[in-house]
Amino acid sequence: MKLSTVKVAFLALAGLFIANIAIAAEPVKIIYANYISPKHPTNAALVKFFEKIEKESKGGIDFQWHFGSSLLGAKDIPAGVRDGLADSGYMLGIFVPSEMPVDNYIGDFIMLNDDAMAITGAINELIILDCPQCKKEYEQDLKVKYLGSYSLTPYVMQCKKEFRSLKDLKGAKIRGFSSVAEMIKGMGAVPVGVTTSEMYEALDRGILDCTAHMLASQRNFSLGEVAKNVITTSLGGFMGGSMLNIRLDKWAELSSEQKSIVIKNLPAVISETTFNYLKLDKEVRTEMEAKGNKFYEADKNLAEFIAKFRKDYVENRAVNKGKERGVKNPEEIKKKIVALKKKWQKLFDEHGRDQATFEKLLWEHIYSKMGAQG
Repeated sequence: MKLSTVKVAFLALAGLFIANIAIAAEPVKIIYANYISPKHPTNAALVKFFEKIEKESKGGIDFQWHFGSSLLGAKDIPAGVRDGLADSGYMLGIFVPSEMPVDNYIGDFIMLNDDAMAITGAINELIILDCPQCKKEYEQDLKVKYLGSYSLTPYVMQCKKEFRSLKDLKGAKIRGFSSVAEMIKGMGAVPVGVTTSEMYEALDRGILDCTAHMLASQRNFSLGEVAKNVITTSLGGFMGGSMLNIRLDKWAELSSEQKSIVIKNLPAVISETTFNYLKLDKEVRTEMEAKGNKFYEADKNLAEFIAKFRKDYVENRAVNKGKERGVKNPEEIKKKIVALKKKWQKLFDEHGRDQATFEKLLWEHIYSKMGAQG
């Protein structure tokens, strides 16, 4: 039996319609890479974020994550994302200073960070809303849409031996980057650049005597096994980088609704990662003290050196480092960071410092202004 011309045309159109529906229903796959341990608390927050977006997009966005350098190492992520080996990744300028000079300069203000919540709010507001050079670095140079990051709780020195004074540290090999490396030199010690994933082995093999990192890494990176002496005097707290981003051509594949879903969920993952560290520092210290690890303040001469160095670096040295890195108008970025830190501390004074309030403030002051088309 022959089909009429009308029926043939109808069936052809129906087939084309069904095919188009199938194409439209194909999810946008986003491959995410970082170098931190799969057991790291940041990754738990990221997985929750990815799964929530997949659910709210009804499968329209499909995140696939690769942690612990299983796809790309710390130094390979910026180029790997730019070149399409991944679509998103944890990017840190300290590992690729020539590729991310502006981020590396922002990271120099680790010395200013004595309040992880305020600095997290400040750097995200700066980079997303008020830093043309940051936008150029991420969008023109690295070809990604910056989505957010967080700041760590204070770096402390975790050592194999019981160092307490400047005299003790003379000649010691200590892991540190950027301004922390300069501080280490000022102590008469030797700065050594190894990634966080390399800290344990470097300490175990004697490549390092100490490492500068947040207290929670006693557990997160198992440093409590090899560095049982912790000088709790704060060296400042890490800031900068991009925990979350999406390559621009992949971002362009998302619909306005899908972009809005991603943006809407950013305050939650950023506030959660920040609070994870605040909680962990207390929890891990209690746990490690019970195992016999020692936690103590630096002797007076070392504590005074650290305090003086931090103050001087922010007030006098940081801008010169920015100029050396090729950053335009580094003084302007410095002023913005200092002012934004004060703004966020005032917000917390007025509204409170609980996690829900932090999430709400991140939305109101940053992400509601980001725009799904940006």
